[in-house]
Amino acid sequence: MEQHLVIGLTGGVASGKSTVAKILGRRGLLVLDADDEARDVVRRPEVLASLVRRFGEQILDDDGALDRPALAAVAFASPEATADLNAIVHPEVRRRLLKTIDASGDRPVVLDVPLLVESPVSDRVTTWVFVETKEASREIRARERGWDAGERERREALQATLAEKRARADHRLENDGTMKDLERQVDALLERIGVTASTPQRPSSKRASS
Repeated sequence: MEQHLVIGLTGGVASGKSTVAKILGRRGLLVLDADDEARDVVRRPEVLASLVRRFGEQILDDDGALDRPALAAVAFASPEATADLNAIVHPEVRRRLLKTIDASGDRPVVLDVPLLVESPVSDRVTTWVFVETKEASREIRARERGWDAGERERREALQATLAEKRARADHRLENDGTMKDLERQVDALLERIGVTASTPQRPSSKRASS
């Protein structure tokens, strides 16, 4: 029996993994975005209560809802805080991802998951794709997200190194050019791994982003 294709995207912070995932989604692959799952998970009252107990009411906005930037500021301040955040949120996110993979039949799956290399979900990956992006480009994208100077480096320090991520890679994509360049690389990748893609949307001439 042919093994179910599960593509794991990896790369540096702000390298463009989510952009690659969106392109693959437009080609008909099933994209699982852990951030989307996490946004849903933290809305659950019991999860939000656990976050407040750990990080304080400073992570809430004036309406009592989760202030995600405020949570990020404290949760990524140290490895210990990040580990506590992961312990609260990740088990349910992981359960949801695995359930969807199991229910996907023979449809190729793409995992857009922060800390994927470190996650038990990585055991389901059959093909690793590293998104290679120059540090200067990643810093520009981080600033475009509204991150303060040094935030990208702080988050990256809490992850596996770029060398460790590259070592896992079966394929690499270069993401320092235009969106059209990136889309061509994605289409070539799908051809190499034998995936029949849906008819893609017309490539954009804009520069690729995160």
